[in-house]
Amino acid sequence: MGGSTGGASLMSAPAPVIMLGLDAAEHELVRRLAAEGGLPTLRRLMDTGTAGRLTGNAARFAGGVWPTFYTGRDVPAHGLYHNKLWRQERMRCEIADASWFPEPPFWERLSATGLRLAVLDVPMTVATPKPVNGLSIAGWGTHDVISRGSWPPRLWSDLAREHGPPRMPPELFGPQTPGTLERLEHELITATEQMARIGASVLARERWDLFLLVFGAAHRGGHYLWDASQVDPDRLGADRRARLETSLRRVYQSADRALATVLASAPADARVLVFAVHGMGPNTTWADRCADILARIQAGGPSRSPRQGFLYRVKRRLPWGMVREVTRRLPATAQARLVSLWSRSMFDWRTTGAFPLPMDHAGYIRINLRGREPAGIVEPGAAYAALCDELADGLESFRDIASGRPIVRRVHRLAELPGDPPARHRLPDLVVEWADVSPIASPGIVSPRYGEMRWSPAGRLPSGRAGNHRAHGWFVAAGPGIPAGATAEERDIRDLVPTVWRWLGAGALPAGFEGRPIPGLG
Repeated sequence: MGGSTGGASLMSAPAPVIMLGLDAAEHELVRRLAAEGGLPTLRRLMDTGTAGRLTGNAARFAGGVWPTFYTGRDVPAHGLYHNKLWRQERMRCEIADASWFPEPPFWERLSATGLRLAVLDVPMTVATPKPVNGLSIAGWGTHDVISRGSWPPRLWSDLAREHGPPRMPPELFGPQTPGTLERLEHELITATEQMARIGASVLARERWDLFLLVFGAAHRGGHYLWDASQVDPDRLGADRRARLETSLRRVYQSADRALATVLASAPADARVLVFAVHGMGPNTTWADRCADILARIQAGGPSRSPRQGFLYRVKRRLPWGMVREVTRRLPATAQARLVSLWSRSMFDWRTTGAFPLPMDHAGYIRINLRGREPAGIVEPGAAYAALCDELADGLESFRDIASGRPIVRRVHRLAELPGDPPARHRLPDLVVEWADVSPIASPGIVSPRYGEMRWSPAGRLPSGRAGNHRAHGWFVAAGPGIPAGATAEERDIRDLVPTVWRWLGAGALPAGFEGRPIPGLG
């Protein structure tokens, strides 16, 4: 059954495009497993198509890679770098929503061309799916969920009736046990298998011009199953540890089988693009410790140390396991209200010059700037620059006690952004890019000015995340006009959509798209 192509006959229509994303699947691990024969579907695509590496903004804005992919613009333009963002007009953090994120995803623009579209589960979409010429679903099986829903609206309930409710579990953020990790592996494989069945059934319904589906399990698995460093070794026998150490391999293998299941329903003449917009590796970020490091700098420097708000103090003193067990049972609306309540009460704003924002990779610090924040106390100009310098110098002064290596590669300043990007007022004033020094392997850190900091138990992170983001992603493209067994030069993640746009013959790219089609791909 042919889809609409804006009036063109099927004979003259471009080949359909199948885009399959593996969220945060690490490039080197994919290549190694494929070479060993553990990922036969990806190995076949690599042999019959063209593969390449992708670069993006994950080192600074890990949460911004998917919005950058689907809007065609970098974070300073769209402003979405985390699911919880600072709203200075309300002096609090809020879950991102469409009311202040106006950039539409590319498939809404593409729908206007008359092409027939199926878009399933792109992470970090902020709005309930809007009407498109086809169907769309958000928040079914992604790691990062902001909105949930479908177009048409009844699609969600139809899929649940046919395939059961979504199998992706809520994230169990925080300390882990062997049991939680073993359960996570099972849940992620089950969720992947369910999404494969959904994808195959949707793809077989008709001849879509564009079919886009993202599998979210590799992301969650990479955070918690990268290794067994975050569980008590005394609770692990040799066999159990060996199985935990290979859990992520099995999650990747389930994703490879899922690709095969979906592609079995693809038209023979389709162009296929499998991709990851960023990767995952051993956790070398100090985001778990950033708030403590900032507090040490503020306590030991000329800037005033802020007084924490009552609710924030209570939250930080409660056992993390207790907080997690309560919050994970709350509905999403209640959790969003708690985010706003706790963040609004984080500090006594009359004494707070700088404060940490929600983060999970890079460190994010906001200045309480007079004239921008309603409760701002730091004067623009020289005082603002001096405070940024003080904090950046302090952060860069800390070194790993064992190796002597600095834990910070660079502190990026908001003032360094060229021009006046639309989302400047939403971004952190300081973005801390960490060096490749493991907080898991480190006994602690030391600064000539601010002294020594150690945490107990050593090697255990509050997040429980053994793995964290890597800046580079990858792609493999196969189909008509695409060279077999070739390697493309490294490209930006913003180049993926322009490439597909060209494949679809959809005309000129929308204004504002910052990428260009990848050369040599048909």
